[in-house]
Amino acid sequence: MRPYDQQWWQHFFESPAAFKLGLFPDDAETDREVQGLLQMLNLQPGQRVADICCGAGRHLVRLAPEGLELVGLDSSSLMIDLARQAMAERDVRAGLVRGDARSLPFRSGCFDVVLNLFNSFGYLPTDEENEAMLGEMARCLRPGGRLFLDTRNREQQILFAPYEMEVTLPDGTLTVMNCHYRKDARRMDSIWHDPEDSDIIHYRASIRLYGLDELDAMMTRAGLRRIAVYGSYKGEDFEGFQRELLYVAQKL
Repeated sequence: MRPYDQQWWQHFFESPAAFKLGLFPDDAETDREVQGLLQMLNLQPGQRVADICCGAGRHLVRLAPEGLELVGLDSSSLMIDLARQAMAERDVRAGLVRGDARSLPFRSGCFDVVLNLFNSFGYLPTDEENEAMLGEMARCLRPGGRLFLDTRNREQQILFAPYEMEVTLPDGTLTVMNCHYRKDARRMDSIWHDPEDSDIIHYRASIRLYGLDELDAMMTRAGLRRIAVYGSYKGEDFEGFQRELLYVAQKL
C-alpha cells in the first residue's frame, strides 16, 4: 500500500461502517466464540484477562459475567466508546483503555490470559512492528500464562483470493470490496471502491498473513511455547484447511 495508507486502521475503525465492511459476527456467533474461549482456555473466576484490540467489546461483555478480572484495549476512540456503552447496557464491568498494542500500558506479568481476537494481528506495516506487538502481549503475561491468538489461515485465504463482493454501508452507499494477495509482501490487501468508478476509494485495509511456521518462530522469540492450535471455536484441531487458526501459547 502507499505510505499514507499504512495506518489504515486509524481511519477504518473510527467509522461505524467498519461493522459492515469487516463482516463482524452476529450475536449468535459471538456467543459461540465466547463459549469456545471458556472451554478451550478453562477460564476461571478471578483470573486476570486482557482483550487486546477489543473493538466494541463484544467478547468482553459476554465474558464479564464469568467473574473474570477483565480489561480491554483498543486504539480506536469510537470502539472504546461503544464498548463502554455496551457495558452500561448490560450492567457489567471491565476496564477499558485506549492505547497502542505496540506499547501496552500494563506492567509485566500482570495477566493470566491475553486474548487477541477477530484477526486483529498483522495490521501493522512491518514484521518488526507486528512482532513487537506479540512481544508486548507476552511481556504482560505471568509465567505459565496463556496467549490466545485468533488469526486467519494463510493458505485458505490465499486459495480464495482474489475475490470481490458488494457491501451496502449504513448510510445506504453501495461499495465494492476487492481483495488480493501480494505474494512479495505476504499481505492480503482490501479496497472498497465506488461501483461506477474504481478510482474513488472509500476504505482500504492490509493484513500480513502469517503461516503456522512463522507464528511458531515468533512465539519462541517472545518467550512463548505452543500448547494447542485449533481450527474453530468448537475446539477442533487445526488441520490446515480451516478458515480460522486459533493459536494457544504459554509463557515460559
